[in-house]
Amino acid sequence: MRVSTKRILSIGLAGLFFIGTIVVYVNFIQAEMTTINEKRAKVATQTALFQNQDQAIKQVGSLIDQFKNLTSIQQTASFAIPNGEEAISALRQIEAIGVASNVKIAAIKFQSLPPRSSTQSFLKKLGVLEVDISVKGDYPTLKDFLRKLETTVRIANVNKMAFKPAVARGAQDSLEVTIEMYYQI
Repeated sequence: MRVSTKRILSIGLAGLFFIGTIVVYVNFIQAEMTTINEKRAKVATQTALFQNQDQAIKQVGSLIDQFKNLTSIQQTASFAIPNGEEAISALRQIEAIGVASNVKIAAIKFQSLPPRSSTQSFLKKLGVLEVDISVKGDYPTLKDFLRKLETTVRIANVNKMAFKPAVARGAQDSLEVTIEMYYQI
């Protein structure tokens, strides 16, 4: 055989192999690639669905843990707004604040005011315990007493306040405070 014939035959065979490769790719490989891509998409959607459901389960678990701690929340709320007037505990709290602030309680008076009702039906009525306090001390300790009184565990709302500076040197300043402490009826 001549060299030119061999060349033409090899080019022809290469063309046939190329056409065969294209036929195999189009008929077999491309069809399988479509199937593989469909399966990949299905796996991706199922993975995303699993992650979303896993996140939802974790959130529900977190909510369940929060509701388990509901009793501690109820106890904290009953410290802030106790059930009943509890004037004795209010007196002890005020006395402890006075000792901690290094002031002298000169007078204290408790008075129950009529309950306040809410416009929202799911809230209980709140009773109000009005406390008039007269304390003596120097200015920084009186200021500390007032700060601690406003940030005590039981909710206390300062209504009126009257500061009287010392008249003579060596005498103490005085502070008269009217506060409201709330309780559940």
